Amino acid sequence: MLLILYWIMTLCCCLYAACAGGSVGRIGAGLIVFKTVAGFYTSILDQSWGHTLYPVLSVDVICLVAFVILALQSNRHWPLWTSGCALAAVAVHLGSIAQIGIDPKIYHGLRSLWAFPMQLFMVRGIVLDIRYRRSCANMAARALA
Repeated sequence: MLLILYWIMTLCCCLYAACAGGSVGRIGAGLIVFKTVAGFYTSILDQSWGHTLYPVLSVDVICLVAFVILALQSNRHWPLWTSGCALAAVAVHLGSIAQIGIDPKIYHGLRSLWAFPMQLFMVRGIVLDIRYRRSCANMAARALA
């Protein structure tokens, strides 16, 4: 049930970002779709959560680098927020590499956890960007009137 909810949320968030977020939103939505699909298929390769899943780690590192590049080249704030979530996802993998005694169930849960706020930060950031652009347009219209 949780997986179905996640896929529905991913679809809704990415469609909204692609439609309302401009080019930055489309790139961010594409990255999240890539992370979701690639993470799903790489986790199928090895379902033993007792050790670090290096294919999933590589997908998370690629997404982290891509979101950081997007944040550096964008004038929006939300790519930076999603970069923080991607960094936290990579940190979970690094903790399992360091063998700090993470239970496999906790590792699996924490690895998956950061996808939810990443999508919500993207949508919230796009909503705030749209609201800001509208308020600036209203202020400019009042100044000209």
